[in-house]
Amino acid sequence: MKKSLIALAVLGTSFAASAQVTLSGRAAMEVGNWQATGATSGVAADFKDRTRVADVGSRVILSVNENLGGGLRAFAMCETGINIDNGSSTGQANTNNANTTTWCSREGHVGIGNNTVEARLGRQNVWWTQGAINVTGARWHAGDSITDLITGGIGQYTVRGENMIMVVAGPGTGAWAGSNAYMGYMGASGNVVPGITTAATTGIGAGQDNGESVGANLSATGKYQGLKVSYSQGALVGSFDMQTSDTGPITAGASTTTPAGSKLERSAWKLGAGYRYSGAKSQNIVSIQYVERERTITTAAGAATKGKEDVVALVGQYDVGSGWLLNATYGVASDRKDNNVSVAGSGAKSYGLGVVKTLSTRTHALFHFRVIDNDRAGAYGLAGGNYQSGTPAAGADSKAFGFGLVHLF
Repeated sequence: MKKSLIALAVLGTSFAASAQVTLSGRAAMEVGNWQATGATSGVAADFKDRTRVADVGSRVILSVNENLGGGLRAFAMCETGINIDNGSSTGQANTNNANTTTWCSREGHVGIGNNTVEARLGRQNVWWTQGAINVTGARWHAGDSITDLITGGIGQYTVRGENMIMVVAGPGTGAWAGSNAYMGYMGASGNVVPGITTAATTGIGAGQDNGESVGANLSATGKYQGLKVSYSQGALVGSFDMQTSDTGPITAGASTTTPAGSKLERSAWKLGAGYRYSGAKSQNIVSIQYVERERTITTAAGAATKGKEDVVALVGQYDVGSGWLLNATYGVASDRKDNNVSVAGSGAKSYGLGVVKTLSTRTHALFHFRVIDNDRAGAYGLAGGNYQSGTPAAGADSKAFGFGLVHLF
């Protein structure tokens, strides 16, 4: 429940008189267990089970809204991730979590719009958001294993993009509200190839590539773009996502595993449909999503290496009554294909079970159990939100369970 900030001394009295400022957020903790064992290279690469008291996606949201008249409004939002388990920016692997480093670390934008359409500028959520198609994510649990399949593998450029321009369908568009189109700039990505650098360099990817520091006589050529079509009407929900990206020619080829002039292109799309089987406002739902992604690395001479993979994910939730919810997930990631040749054993399966007890409209208790079962060359993990306590080796199966409490304020 959002609470208006009455004391706005830090913002100034005149500002307080003309704009509404609200503070909201999510406090979430669990006591649980995580492991990643069965690595193809042997037990020396395994992470044995460990019990943890862990933050699972807490955040604070500062929102500003000003009525400009004539149905027009101006607004700003700053969502900052916090770790209330250790009071730092590190996750369970004791590595830095980019989503808890500073103000607006999760999302931040400023915009203007009306009941029909909004224009926003800033760091914003895109690919990973699934809405009613997947009800078992951060709303009810510490995360879920099918989202880790959907965002893992060869992936897409970004799930939460920086330097972004977005146009969003407002609440007046009814069943289509929340649909959006966006584009953004990759900053210095024209100088370092994400994911294919040598050990001596650091790849720049979404969430890190915040500036334009490419040096004199060079250009930040990388761009990305995408769209989301959302639908929710009565018992039916649906979504379609698409994203493409292109680094442009890499100008610092000497520091990467590809020669100068190479480029990295990505394309991804996902289609989802769901049915609320006990009415429009019911929490009983079944849904399915299909994801397909491609990544192409092209040298200056025109030689290309194309990787391709797909994911199918199923979600179900059942309202038992008296505030109890049961949910389950199942997902399959295919073997990756490089230039149409399958990379044997590079796929994975995921399973998840959850129980939720709603204690109020803002507070609930939870139990979850989830598994990612990698094939011998598969490398998916429970990586969302810096949840895992290490990066699993190829072939290792991740398992986790936890008991937790979530408070929405």
